[in-house]
Amino acid sequence: MSLLGIDIGSTGAKAMVFSEYGKNLASAYEEYNFIFPQPGWVEFDTNDMWEKIFRLFKKVNSNPAVKKDPVKVLSASTIAESFTPIDKKGDILSNTIYSTDTRSIKELEYVLTKISARDLFETNGYPPGFISPLNKILWVRRNRPDLYKNTKKFLFTEDLLFHKLGLKDTKINHSLCSRTLFFDIRNNEWSEDILNEFDIDINLFSEPSPSGAEVGYIREDIAEELGFKGRVLLVTGAHDQSAAALGVGAVKGGLAADGMGTVECISAVMDKLVINDKMFKNNFSIQTHAVGNKYITLAYNLSSGSILKWYKDTFATEELKVAQKKNIDVYDYLFSKLDFKPSDLYVLPYFSATGTPYFDPVPKGSIIGLSLATGKKDIFKSLVEGLVFEIAFNMELLKKVGIEINEIRVTGRAAKSDYWLKLKSSITGKPIKRMNINEAGCLAVMILAGSCIGKFTVEEAILKFVRTGKEFYPDNKIADKYKEKFERYKKVYSLISKLY
Repeated sequence: MSLLGIDIGSTGAKAMVFSEYGKNLASAYEEYNFIFPQPGWVEFDTNDMWEKIFRLFKKVNSNPAVKKDPVKVLSASTIAESFTPIDKKGDILSNTIYSTDTRSIKELEYVLTKISARDLFETNGYPPGFISPLNKILWVRRNRPDLYKNTKKFLFTEDLLFHKLGLKDTKINHSLCSRTLFFDIRNNEWSEDILNEFDIDINLFSEPSPSGAEVGYIREDIAEELGFKGRVLLVTGAHDQSAAALGVGAVKGGLAADGMGTVECISAVMDKLVINDKMFKNNFSIQTHAVGNKYITLAYNLSSGSILKWYKDTFATEELKVAQKKNIDVYDYLFSKLDFKPSDLYVLPYFSATGTPYFDPVPKGSIIGLSLATGKKDIFKSLVEGLVFEIAFNMELLKKVGIEINEIRVTGRAAKSDYWLKLKSSITGKPIKRMNINEAGCLAVMILAGSCIGKFTVEEAILKFVRTGKEFYPDNKIADKYKEKFERYKKVYSLISKLY
C-alpha cells in the first residue's frame, strides 16, 4: 500500500505518493490562477481549480510504481481562510473567495462594533483583519442574500476536498478552524458565542477535528474515475504552515519552520497555548499544530521571494543571459557576486501589504539612499538585507512576547542560497538547518495519513523520513558589521508610513 499527500496552495497544487517506508513513488504538479472580478476581489475559478486537482490524482495514479503499490490513504495540506458555498444538492454556488480578498472591510468594521478585537483574539487566537472569513461570510449575507439563503455549507479547502471526493459528513482540521475568527481555540470547537452574536448558523460549517483523524472513504465511482484502486481512506490534514512545521520536524517548543518562498513565514512551535496583549499588539496569530497539544504562532513577510523575482525581471536581463551561458540558475549567479559588507541602502520590503507586526494593507516598499554611484549589485544586496532584517525583527518581537526560537529549519526555493542563510543566521543569532526535502507539506500529511492507520507514530516518522542538510551558524564578525544598520532599519517603517 502507498500513501498520498497533497499540498493545495495559492498558485497550484502538488501531489506526492510515498511508500509506507517513505520512498517517493510519484509526484505531479498543476498550476491554477486567481481571478479578479472587481478591484479588491480575489477568487479562484473553483471548477477550474478542482478540475486540475483531480487531474493530479489521475497523473500519480497512472504512474507504474503507484499501479504496483496503490494508494490506500490520502491527506491534505491546504491554504487557509478561502471558502466556497455549496447548496443542499452539493453543488457549488459561487467561486471560492481567497484570503487576501479585501471586499469585506465594512463588515470587519461592523464585527468590531459588536465584539472587540482583543476579545476575538482571546477566543480564537487570530487577530481580526480583512483576511478573516467571518467578515467575508457577513459580506455574502449582506450583498448576496439569495446565495446565502441557498447555502447549506461554507466549505474551506480541506472539507471541500472531502466533499468533492464524495463524503457527505465532512470534517475540518483544527489548524484550519483556527484561521476563521469564530473558533474557540481552547476547547477546539466552533464558538457559539461569536456565531450567535452575528446570527450565523453553526451547522453551516463542517465538524472540527484533530489532524490525522479518519474521515471516511472516497466514493467508489469517484475513486474509479480518478484511477484509485479499491477503498481509499481520507484523513484530516493541516493548514499549510502547520504542515510545513511538521514536515521539517518542528514539533516542540524552541523549533521553528521557515518557509522561504513567495512569502516568507516563520512558524514557531509552542508547547502550551500563549495568548497575551503583546502578541495581540504585534498581530501574531496562534493556531493549533498538526500534532497533539501543541500550537504554532506565525510571523511573516508577504513580499519575500517575489521581491527578488521583481528584481530579476526588472534589472537582471544581462545577468540572466550570463547565467544561461554558464548553465546556472540566475539567482545563484546574482548571489555569487555578494559579500558580507553592508550596503549603503535601506530597503523596506513591503512591496505588497505587510505581514506581521503591522498588517498594513498599503504597500510601502522603499529603497532609500540611492546615489549616482549605486549599481545594480548594490540594489540586489540591499533587497536581501531588507528581507533578512524583516525576519530578524519579527523574531525579536516573538522573543519579547515570550516565544524563544533556538533553531530554524528552512525550506523553499530561496533556502538554496548559502549567502542568504549565513546572513540570516548571523543577524538573528540562531543556527539554521536547510532541510533535504522540497515539499515539507506533502511529507507532513503523508505522516498524518500513515499515523492514522497505525503504520508508524508521528515521532517514528520524523526520525525515519525528516532529513536535515547543510547547517549554518552565527558569525559574530558578520553580526557586528550589521548591528548598527539593523537597529536603524527598525525605524524605517515609522518614517515611511508618514508618507503613505
